[in-house]
Amino acid sequence: MAQITIVGLGHIGGSFALALKAAGVKATLVGHDRDHEQAKRIRKMGGLDKIDWNLISACEGADVLILATPLAGIRQTMEVTAQYLKPGCVVTDTASLKAPVLQWADEFLPDTVSFVGGNPITGPGGGEEIRADLFQGITYCLTPHIRSAASAVDLISNLVRAIGAQPYFMDPAEHDGLLAAVEQ
Repeated sequence: MAQITIVGLGHIGGSFALALKAAGVKATLVGHDRDHEQAKRIRKMGGLDKIDWNLISACEGADVLILATPLAGIRQTMEVTAQYLKPGCVVTDTASLKAPVLQWADEFLPDTVSFVGGNPITGPGGGEEIRADLFQGITYCLTPHIRSAASAVDLISNLVRAIGAQPYFMDPAEHDGLLAAVEQ
């Protein structure tokens, strides 16, 4: 069975885990968070099959790796785990900026791994509550890396649809510019 690892189990990562479970996605869901109590909470809510306290151990068996940490944590996680990711692994993120994340993917991730950037646009009404329906009906921006396999892009698109969101493909610079304009 495929393994999906989620690093960062806060509002977005925890909701992603619950949404995948609610959708009946056939995969073993592994979670990692520096806050052990948060990871336990998401498992207790039914969002995870396994918690792994060791970041490298959590990531090395992943077929899909979802990085749902703050922006600075994504860079660090890519740098630390890159050499342990198995060939064919598909990495995605949930950060609100895409250009720096794609740059880090280019810098750190091996050619045997595909990266598809992601940003769920939950809007100001999204709140901070962790819930399985957080992504229902939202736009989920995807910014695939130029060297990502078409199958990796399809896989992430299908996961986004499974959690109830609508994939919307964008250029990273366009995404970041539009987001900056909206925030201003």
